[in-house]
Amino acid sequence: MAAMYTVHPTQSEGLGCFANIDISPGTLILSEVPLFSVREPRDDFAVVEAFSELSKPQQDDYLTLYAVDAESQGSDRVNDIFNSNAWQTGSRTSILLNAARFNHSCIPNATLAWNSRLSCVTVYAITTISAGAQIYLCYVRPYQLSATRQLKLSSYGFVCACSACGSDCTVSDNRRARMIVLDAKIRIARRQKWRKDPPREALELVTLLKDEGIISEALGLAYHDASVGWRKMGNIENALDYALKELEICTMCFGDNSSAVDSSSALVAELKLELSLPTKA
Repeated sequence: MAAMYTVHPTQSEGLGCFANIDISPGTLILSEVPLFSVREPRDDFAVVEAFSELSKPQQDDYLTLYAVDAESQGSDRVNDIFNSNAWQTGSRTSILLNAARFNHSCIPNATLAWNSRLSCVTVYAITTISAGAQIYLCYVRPYQLSATRQLKLSSYGFVCACSACGSDCTVSDNRRARMIVLDAKIRIARRQKWRKDPPREALELVTLLKDEGIISEALGLAYHDASVGWRKMGNIENALDYALKELEICTMCFGDNSSAVDSSSALVAELKLELSLPTKA
């Protein structure tokens, strides 16, 4: 099968990954085993030591990756490249030669995840990506305002210019400010096992995430919280509806063979069983 995307230069983002074909949500774009990884917490020596154990061709490939300081040399350059390109993979941080080529957007059209079952990272499309469009991942957490995100992204040596960070980012910031509040309230509600109110915060968060265009793991978790809230109230029909939405998002983001999909499928099965049981008179 022909490659799903091609890497070539962009006008302002260095190299980028561009779709060769129309890509549907839930399509696996990339599956990749790390070139090398280091355990957290790490230090500079651990990175240099791991690099030294690579073959010469592997080292040459690594040294083609982006570094914030283009003039750095030796061990400084090895660490600069690592800090600019590494992804969290469970308890370790890893270099992925192919995944490192995907640029950032605060409203991405693809998502990267570590699959411990397969010992690899996966990149799945989360929106329709038209042929010729650039494929973007998100490097930061969604519940942050543009100024906070830009500060974090500055460590990678670039300024994000996506639609959520443009000159008129007020609408996006207002949405995300509310998301931060809702996320905090939901975290508290998770600990309140006795609470049986409608899951208003989770439902509002779902709406805001969709309005912001964040169709990713965060949306799946919001669906999960809504499902749990409805289940506490005894509204199993609504609980099942949102559990199925969670399963759809998890499958799209992580693929069928993942622990996240297993957990979501288990919740759906439990709710279907509860729904089939006779109600008490």
